[in-house]
Amino acid sequence: MSEDHFRIVYEGSAVEDGEMDVAQLAPSLLALGKLLEAVDASVSGDIGRVRVKVRSDVRRGSFDVGIALDFAHTVKEWLLSPSGVVVASLATITGITLKDPFVGLLSLVRWLRGRKIKTKVVIEDGQVRIETTDGDFIVVTPPVARLVDDPAVRQQLERFTEPLREEGLDAISFRPSSGAGERIEATEATHFTATDRAEPTSQSRFEATYQIKRLYFERGKKWRLSNGAQTILTEIEDEAFWRGVEAADLAFSADDYLQCAVRMDQWLSPAGLKTEYAVERVLRHIPAPKQDRLPHV
Repeated sequence: MSEDHFRIVYEGSAVEDGEMDVAQLAPSLLALGKLLEAVDASVSGDIGRVRVKVRSDVRRGSFDVGIALDFAHTVKEWLLSPSGVVVASLATITGITLKDPFVGLLSLVRWLRGRKIKTKVVIEDGQVRIETTDGDFIVVTPPVARLVDDPAVRQQLERFTEPLREEGLDAISFRPSSGAGERIEATEATHFTATDRAEPTSQSRFEATYQIKRLYFERGKKWRLSNGAQTILTEIEDEAFWRGVEAADLAFSADDYLQCAVRMDQWLSPAGLKTEYAVERVLRHIPAPKQDRLPHV
């Protein structure tokens, strides 16, 4: 068995003290493991060749975690040139390790920026020319060209980058044992969603009252709202609401209630059903009831 390793760093004000909410960290690391396993299975055709483990040397200052890849075989390189020379490893194909001029999966997803792929054409040297609907193009290796449309891969990539869609995290960066590593910034997080810019397969609108469980005073961040039976993560799209927040005309806190006009979008793909919510309008703000103080005895 052989091993490769790298570090993954979550950066931002929320983790400066070296602590990170386990509700964010655990799903993200689990998704990273499943992402690497899915990439390996897609490229090699085998399942279970790689195991992803967390090293115990967590570092402070940001939130820095060591990751080890255990391989079932001594050879941990998959992509060979026609002459049999190794040109990329699992980390390079995924895009964790940057190796110019190789374009890894993460770099390709960033380059696409949610644009739809129009054509994939194999060119003379065996590489694949990917062209988007707006006429832009890029050349990548066949494995990377396949991975970008693999639902299992894209779903795990979205889950891995989910912490970047919450307040307090600015970037996730990789630090390989040698060479340069990729860095994904919070401003790019939307490009790493599996359904970015895809048309929903179904859509519905309704009104409901929700209690605020987590709020952010920054546009684009997802609030956590509960109706007592279901908790949702949702962006607030109401422009008038945000103008009131930015002008300090609205004052509210967690546990207050919002009566909302909500849109529910659903996408059906080979990876399964995905549902997202958006608050189109905040109809009414209801402050949380004040608890009466007991009189002194």
